[in-house]
Order: sequence, then C-alpha cells, then structure tokens
Amino acid sequence: MKKKIAEALKTKFKSFGLSNEAWDRIASAKEETVKEDKDIEAAISDVATMDLIAKELQKMRDSEIQKRTDLQREHEDYKAKHPDTGDDDEKGGDDDGEKKVDWAATLKAAIADAVTPLTEKITALENLNSKKAALAGARESFFGGDYAKKYTQEAEDAWERAVELNEATGSKMTAEELADKATGYFNKAVSRKGVDTSKPFVADPPKDDKEGTIDWSAEKKRLQDEGRLPKDQ
Repeated sequence: MKKKIAEALKTKFKSFGLSNEAWDRIASAKEETVKEDKDIEAAISDVATMDLIAKELQKMRDSEIQKRTDLQREHEDYKAKHPDTGDDDEKGGDDDGEKKVDWAATLKAAIADAVTPLTEKITALENLNSKKAALAGARESFFGGDYAKKYTQEAEDAWERAVELNEATGSKMTAEELADKATGYFNKAVSRKGVDTSKPFVADPPKDDKEGTIDWSAEKKRLQDEGRLPKDQ
C-alpha cells in the first residue's frame, strides 16, 4: 500500500518536485490510515498531507540555503588565507583588465534563485491548507446544528450551493462566512416546509411502543438462568 500511496502522491503533486525519498516518507506517514485503494485519493488530499509536503519543501529550502552558505564560508576562508596584495580589487579589475567577480553578491543571488521557488511553493501550500481548514470548520459548524441533523437533504443541498459559490469567488470566505451562507440557503429551503429555524429546536418525541410489542422473553430467560427470577412452573 505504501508504494501505491507514494505513486499517487508523485502524480498528484508532481509540480512540487520532491524527491522519491520525500514521497516515501510521506507515504509511510499516511500508510496506517489507508486500508483500501479507494481510500488513497481522500487520504492524500487532506490538510495533514499538505502539512507533510510543506515540511519536506522546508527541508529542501533549508538544505539549499546551507549548501550555498557553506560555499560562501569556504570562499571567505580562502580569501582570508590568500589575501590580495595588489590594488586590483580597488580598481575593480585584474592585470588583464578583466572585471573581478563579486563572490558575495553571486552567492547571495544563487541562494535567492534556489530558495525563492521553494518559498513560493510553501506559501501556496499554506494558503491551500488555510482554505481546507476553513472548509472543514464551516462544515462542522453547519452540520452540527440540530435543524441540519433533522433535515439532512436540505442541509446537503444548502452546503453544496454555498461551497460552489465560495469556489466561484476564489474560495475567499472564512469558516464563519461559509457556514452563514449555507445556513441562509438551508433556512429558505426548510421554510417551505413550514419550519422556522429562528425558534428553538424541539426534538421529536420518542415513539411509544404499544403495550406488549416489546419481546422480553430473552431478558426474562437470562434472569431466570442467573437465579434472579423464579422459573416458570
């Protein structure tokens, strides 16, 4: 299953450019939550997976920074051990009239070139996670209401409409705004059934069983076998 998860990750998130080792680490973390092939897509699309990818990207970024920092330190060490004796640096050229290289600026630019794309990917993931978290929070808030639990079909329809509207406008709604939008659609739908959601929710009374409809024979026999009731004569 781990191999299948890793392949699915590489396919779905190819643009992030992680190594096979990184995908394997993420697959290992997700393996315990996936029992069947049909569960893979949902498992690799959640917020937890996005966090794992972000961490791997951060590792890549830190590694790139470290490599170039080490190069800069090696260059500085070399310069300290081999100081220039002429005036070429001050003149900005060497004996042949060639412009000297500004190694510090070059290394700084190299770090930026390597790190900026990774930082942008991490930021994109963080934004995606924020949207996913808002969606999850809104869903929990909306469907946790007593009216939504009772009128499930109207609740599902209202939620789908709210989510479609949010996506069409760039998924910019907060969790509260999305839940409020779904609630508005829901209230209109159930009002057609004469339901006023502004009033306190009153649960349906339990259905009373008519006398004699419950079969107590098994319980009676158990109590008789335990000696807690006399056996029938």
